[in-house]
Amino acid sequence: MNITMNRSETGFTLVELIMVIVIVGILSAVAVPKFINLTGAAQEAKCAANRGAINSAVSMTYAAMVANDPNQAEWLSTAVVGDLDDSMFATGSVPVCPLTGTYSLSSGQIDCSQHGM
Repeated sequence: MNITMNRSETGFTLVELIMVIVIVGILSAVAVPKFINLTGAAQEAKCAANRGAINSAVSMTYAAMVANDPNQAEWLSTAVVGDLDDSMFATGSVPVCPLTGTYSLSSGQIDCSQHGM
């Protein structure tokens, strides 16, 4: 006598579901701290790029001023970020720090209140 049972084998077993949950938990425990760390590094890199853009604009403005009037050579020591023309930047305005820091210009050096130099 041969008895066969028609059992439908659709779906997952409880053990399979628990294993998937454990694997996803391990992956998220590893990935989330790395993602958070990369966000901070990206913000610092963006701030450095902004300072570079401001530095280039200061250099171009200074060169143009001295070329037009050599007596303007002292401008660099008294210049502030507000002296820059917004049209010098691709965004149409002076860049801002991604962490709401403020940029300052002192003797030709660009500083950020959040990230320093």
